[in-house]
Amino acid sequence: MSQLKSILEKFNHNEGVEGSLICGHDGIVVESVLGGRFDAHEMAALVSSVHLAVGNCVEDFQYGRANRFQMSSQNGSLVISELGRGLFVAVLSGGVDAAAINAEIFQAANEIKKHANLG
Repeated sequence: MSQLKSILEKFNHNEGVEGSLICGHDGIVVESVLGGRFDAHEMAALVSSVHLAVGNCVEDFQYGRANRFQMSSQNGSLVISELGRGLFVAVLSGGVDAAAINAEIFQAANEIKKHANLG
């Protein structure tokens, strides 16, 4: 098992986490550990498009670069973290407070940066 897959599997053991993904800004999957209802390639394409749009808005508002943002619905949420040349995506179940696992998201992103040439 790759080091990145191991990091994602460890992260996925947190309560309320349904899966996780690492992709490039181009939408290419680097590694994923997602549940059966998610397709890694579709999610990576969606996330890269959303990241680009949000990033452009944040820069237009002169807030600098978007480091992390959350997309939420009643059935779940995605937390997208910037890795430098890639993105870490945490898929959370509905009703989960992303702030409650904020430290784990931050720690996983830092571990990924150490073991991947994305930072």
